[in-house]
Amino acid sequence: MTGICGVVGGVSSLDELAEDLAYNGDERIDSFVTEGAGVAAVQHPHVTRETSRTSGDDVVVRLWGSIWGDDTDEGYSVVDEDPETYCARRYREVGLEFLEGLNGNFAGALYDAEAGTLSLFTDRMGTRPINYYRGDSAESDAADAASVGTPLVFSTSIQSLPLHPDVSTDFDEDYLTEYFAFRRSFGLKTPLKGVEQLHPASVMTVDVNDGSTTTERYWTPHHDPVDVSRERLAERLAETMKAVVADRTREDATYGLLLSGGSDSRLVLAAFDALDHPVRTYHLNEWRNREARIAERAADVVGADHRLLVRDESYQARSLDTAPRFANFVGYFNQHHAGGFAETFRDECDFLFTGHFGDTVFKGDHVRTPTVDLGRFGSFDLPIDRPTRSLDDLVDERVSPAPEYLTTSTDVESIYYDNVVRRGRTVVDHGVEYPSMREATICCAHQLPNDGSQFFYHATAQMLPSGTPFLDNRLVDLFLKIPPKQLLRGDLINRATELLSPELADLPHGRGLVPISYPFAVQWASELARDFGKLFRPAESTYRSDGPWTDHHNLIRNHPFVREVVDANEERIESLPFLSWDGVQRCLRAHEAGENRMKELYTLVTFLQMPLLDRLKTEDGDDTARGSGTRFTAPVSDDPLVND
Repeated sequence: MTGICGVVGGVSSLDELAEDLAYNGDERIDSFVTEGAGVAAVQHPHVTRETSRTSGDDVVVRLWGSIWGDDTDEGYSVVDEDPETYCARRYREVGLEFLEGLNGNFAGALYDAEAGTLSLFTDRMGTRPINYYRGDSAESDAADAASVGTPLVFSTSIQSLPLHPDVSTDFDEDYLTEYFAFRRSFGLKTPLKGVEQLHPASVMTVDVNDGSTTTERYWTPHHDPVDVSRERLAERLAETMKAVVADRTREDATYGLLLSGGSDSRLVLAAFDALDHPVRTYHLNEWRNREARIAERAADVVGADHRLLVRDESYQARSLDTAPRFANFVGYFNQHHAGGFAETFRDECDFLFTGHFGDTVFKGDHVRTPTVDLGRFGSFDLPIDRPTRSLDDLVDERVSPAPEYLTTSTDVESIYYDNVVRRGRTVVDHGVEYPSMREATICCAHQLPNDGSQFFYHATAQMLPSGTPFLDNRLVDLFLKIPPKQLLRGDLINRATELLSPELADLPHGRGLVPISYPFAVQWASELARDFGKLFRPAESTYRSDGPWTDHHNLIRNHPFVREVVDANEERIESLPFLSWDGVQRCLRAHEAGENRMKELYTLVTFLQMPLLDRLKTEDGDDTARGSGTRFTAPVSDDPLVND
């Protein structure tokens, strides 16, 4: 496990925080401690960093993540320098304004000895969120009103915070309700009292002498679409993706790519092909189904070394045993999709690429669209922009019912209304400020934990250096210029793939029946046809599917691992005031009888397996999680060809 953590005041417990981030056991801990403040960055063993402090210097930087480039007054340039050294040098030149042009995915801390300050900062989208505790002061406007002398404790792993003796927290039932209902608490809020996340694209500066803080935002997303053709947008996407991959690769490193049968990772593969850069591709599945065969064909087109990594029936059970320790109350355990093959990736790759967030950025995932309900035949969304004009529209789009096992007193709709407000054109949603209602909807993932799939991004980064090109500033800037109709119907990712590697565009999408070079309407219709065709196939009681994912609905019904976790935690469930044992049993029985309660059950068992439950303590020192639970341990496969 990797990340960054630290303390202003109470630095004696820094080691315990840092060691909790060193999950794999071979990570390197780069600590810095001075009177009143301490910071530790935990890195993968082969990530080399020069110290940013030499004899006589008074600026220290610790960084988790990567910096690829910088857009300064002289224009954009690739950063080849050690990132911590680069940040320290730029800070000496221009102060905290150096953050404005940084292109990367990172969380960092900068100590200025002369000023007596520690500054915490994140990238534009908060891809590696910093969770910080300042007692009750974190409940409003960050920690600006914190009392003098109150330690500030921070970590990129929310579960490590209670290991510090000055952190006395309990569950905030409103935001815990959001987590169980939505798979995350939105914005800056977390389900722990006194704990918030640092605003994306911001820097919080702490005076190490008196504990006072100030928070400044250095970038704000503005959706300002331009009237240009789909063809020109696709050209820009292809050109930019090629440049992004070129900037992140070098000749002396080995790169891997998680390759599905879909289009997002295929565009990344097309960029490698256009650059004539080698890449190893990996596809995860239960069997060599249609999706796996399409991924295999895509790899063969570009001559990539390709492997099918096979998940057995107990793969998800083993993930439930290990993945919850990475949870930051976003998503659930099965989103650590590749975790069972961590040793394979570490042995064979220096860096692992994914196509993650391609749909979020270039397919209008967060554009509100109308839904066609066909009753027992299901429903589908029309690719038409349905503008969000009011807070009622926003809340209606976000809110879903809480699971029946949750006994908190406030309904989810009221909780959301209590956390969103309009101030003129500005919308403040759970502490994140957006310039208008348009940005609050289409740009909501610019606070990345708002996207429920962020668990995959965070957990994959714990295995080895990894990431997605789609979060590059240059691609995000392009997204902000694209009209909603082009996001929904422009088919930009497929068009860009065709420009970079026409042969890859001759293959179908895993969900469709025709090559992705076909017009959008034909592809969309073919995907609907396949989806509806599944309704008339005989029901199968297997965990295998014909797509990239496990059939989790059937897996829960036919494998005991979810019920085993629930039964092992009966005492804990009955002791927690916000959970109902009878409600949990009803939820399980409903799913076993044929209803789809996968999300509710996976969120619950992820929560029950979190180490956090054994770490929480209140101000009087009592354990919050009354009762105890027995941690579920999954069986280990004997087949070395199945998974690590």
